[in-house]
Amino acid sequence: MIRGGSRLLVPLAALALVACGFTPMHAERPAGETPGLAVAVDTIPGSAGFVLRERLVERLGTPSQPDYRLSVALELRDEGAAVTREDITTRYIVTGTASYRLQPLGRPDEALEGAVSAQTAYSAPADDTASAFASRAAALDARERVARTLADRIVLRLSVLDWLGDEPAAEQ
Repeated sequence: MIRGGSRLLVPLAALALVACGFTPMHAERPAGETPGLAVAVDTIPGSAGFVLRERLVERLGTPSQPDYRLSVALELRDEGAAVTREDITTRYIVTGTASYRLQPLGRPDEALEGAVSAQTAYSAPADDTASAFASRAAALDARERVARTLADRIVLRLSVLDWLGDEPAAEQ
């Protein structure tokens, strides 16, 4: 029996996958190279919308000849989740919903529409040592985390569509 043989199998298996042209669906790609769908992403209002769009462009690329246009409506909501005896909220949950529409260029009567959602939380301590700046930074960071998660979920849905080889069509 050869000792350490199993340690050699993993690199050999990876080498075999690379040799056959395998690339992970969510691997980093050069700018402009998309996983299959050439998508132009519309501007999304607000600072969280900016983060959402930037993440979409990072993941989908910026095609020189887009076949589709992606528009996204972003809704974020903060809700108090923990309250002190003095009725001060110290923990918030940020819920985000992104409704998207993938429109084939030149075919205004066809579109794929859907929605994704995500949540995260942040703390806003109420004691004397707490900083209002730190609480505000935590709130902004939570909103950005939700925006990035929403973008990743949209890309996942579009990747599955591309993987299935389906043409985007209106959902029934």
